[in-house]
Amino acid sequence: MKEAQQGMDAQQHGWVGAFLPPIDEGAWGRRRERWISLLGLGFTLLAVVFVAVEQVPVMREEWERGAWGQLAAHGGFLVLAGALVYGGLVYQITRYLYTKRRQGYVACPPQSLQTPQTQQTPGDGGEVPAVAILVPSYKEERAVMAQTLLSAALQAVPGLRVTLLVDDPPEPQEAGDRALLADARAVVPELAAALGAVHAEVGALLDAGDAPAAARCAADWLEAEARRWLQPTAPVPVTHTDRFFACEILLDRALTFRDQARRGEVDTEVLRHTFGVTLSTFERKRHPNLSQQPNKATNLNSYIGLMGDSWTWDAAGHLRSVAPDEPLPAHAPRLTVPAPDFIVALDADSLILPDYARCMLAELTPPEHARRAVCQTPYSAVPGATTPVERIAGATTDVQYIIHQGFTAWNGTYWVGANAMIRYAALLDIAEPFEERGWPLRRFIQDRTAIEDTESSIDLALRGWSLHNVPRRLAYSATPPDFGSLLIQRRRWSNGGLLILGKALRLLRQRLRQSPSRPPEPPQRPPGTLARPLEALAEAWVRVHYLVSITTVNLGLLILLAYPFASSVVSYWLPLTAVPYFALYGRDLWLMGYRWGDLFRVYALNLALIPVHLGGVLQSLRQGLFRGRPSFPRTPKTAQRTPIARPYVAVMLALVVQWTLGALWDFQQGYVTHGLFAGLNAGILLYAVWTFVGPRAALEDL
Repeated sequence: MKEAQQGMDAQQHGWVGAFLPPIDEGAWGRRRERWISLLGLGFTLLAVVFVAVEQVPVMREEWERGAWGQLAAHGGFLVLAGALVYGGLVYQITRYLYTKRRQGYVACPPQSLQTPQTQQTPGDGGEVPAVAILVPSYKEERAVMAQTLLSAALQAVPGLRVTLLVDDPPEPQEAGDRALLADARAVVPELAAALGAVHAEVGALLDAGDAPAAARCAADWLEAEARRWLQPTAPVPVTHTDRFFACEILLDRALTFRDQARRGEVDTEVLRHTFGVTLSTFERKRHPNLSQQPNKATNLNSYIGLMGDSWTWDAAGHLRSVAPDEPLPAHAPRLTVPAPDFIVALDADSLILPDYARCMLAELTPPEHARRAVCQTPYSAVPGATTPVERIAGATTDVQYIIHQGFTAWNGTYWVGANAMIRYAALLDIAEPFEERGWPLRRFIQDRTAIEDTESSIDLALRGWSLHNVPRRLAYSATPPDFGSLLIQRRRWSNGGLLILGKALRLLRQRLRQSPSRPPEPPQRPPGTLARPLEALAEAWVRVHYLVSITTVNLGLLILLAYPFASSVVSYWLPLTAVPYFALYGRDLWLMGYRWGDLFRVYALNLALIPVHLGGVLQSLRQGLFRGRPSFPRTPKTAQRTPIARPYVAVMLALVVQWTLGALWDFQQGYVTHGLFAGLNAGILLYAVWTFVGPRAALEDL
């Protein structure tokens, strides 16, 4: 209803474009979806049993007659197929767990911002938890930063501090980089001035006792800001992200305030704190005695390391800690960074809805959740994408949300770095001292891989902290608009899982050693968390899959398509193990508002991404051998097409040729089943190159 009202308001004021509302999660809370998940899971397990009944006698016969080569090929085939079935089972199990969580989920109730139940943690400033939102940014466009900062600033949390962590080179050589840096330095003062003015006006009306007028004043400003984002300015068109931001973040809150003013029931505390935010900017690369590693984790670590202290710096930029009351020379700068209770790490291309901070605090502040370190809502794709790549890649992101929600049910939550509220005390607990260029520093978030959030999740679990996903879509992130930028993003995501696997197995060993009769060493874990071996194995089932699936699925599929296994391997039941997975995946796409035909397009996109994912895996292996630290390649967000690296185009086209020739050879040799499999995938991959890359773009990049 609120979305409909927003749409009518936009139409009434002549605003352009159509509003596409977020995904309605209510469908997965129905009992029917729970039973559908169980039905699919049961069918898959039954098919696996029949595969075993079918294949074990054949392998026994190969063993008895000494056909070792055939037996090895047979076993290798079943191992690779088993890896694919493993991935399908994880999806079906997590979908069932998600539907179970949604069925019993109650949205966080309204709470007083004055008296939350908080724990006394370092930096606690009283009854109200201190929240700091950190937005790491590297060469981002002005509009991208402004929308993210506004979505963070309008969280209505008392004493909220929002800091843009600019990681651009402080002295860029190229004109384009100089313009981006100038925008990054200017966007915060402009937003601070605008929010400060409306905060003062709203506060004056509240102090005068006219709460309805204050609410109307706030609504007027929000609607004017929404109008600004929805008015096209040549040559920049209004995007689907602009519409979503204006409707879901600005107009949503404006409609709430206007409705409260009409009814005379204004929530004065929320109104007063909506615009009362402290905005600031920090550039760590201007200070030589901070880490200069080129990645997002180091950008965050540098500022987190300053929290709870006051600082000054000399002409060369070297930071020095000073006492709060220490007198400084007249022109010496002073930077005071209060220690918060909770930190929100928010990517510069992400948007959080107005209820985000309130819901995260409701999950973190109760005493029974004192050992909960991270609370988040895995991000969703901004709805309304128009390009084929952005729409289908966004669909895979929206489905991943379901998997992450299922992880939480088995205590296998991973921190997804686009957004999360983190307990500051937990970061202090896992902090590691290190030295760089002779300067003593601290590392809170791991920067050993490009997926710093994933490794830090294991660190927190090893120290007895838990992580939690809220089953509500409250955060949205941009999806790359073309295949070149998607390649950069997905290659980064696939780099690091194998390096973290050893630490995850160490966590499993720790879980298995714990028993109800032998409590763990301090810090104490919350009661009922994985004391039994079966619960530990359930956690390992999802944690290990998250780290190895990119390697096993892509490499396994590549080998299965390339190698024609012996005819004895043919199984009539094995293909049926994949039917429930694809059926449930397609149903979830349909429930999200996509089309059933998008299931085919998702499969096609995943085929095109095989060389990209394996490229990230190779980077992991190279890093493991040479002990280097990766840079954090930024995903481009420009109107121009991002070129695709030549080797990836060449490999995609080579796979089309190899699978096609392999299919013809299979037919000649009598491997009809494998020939059909290879030929079908060759056609699908050719469709993917044509649709997601484009023949002209492929030739240009080649």
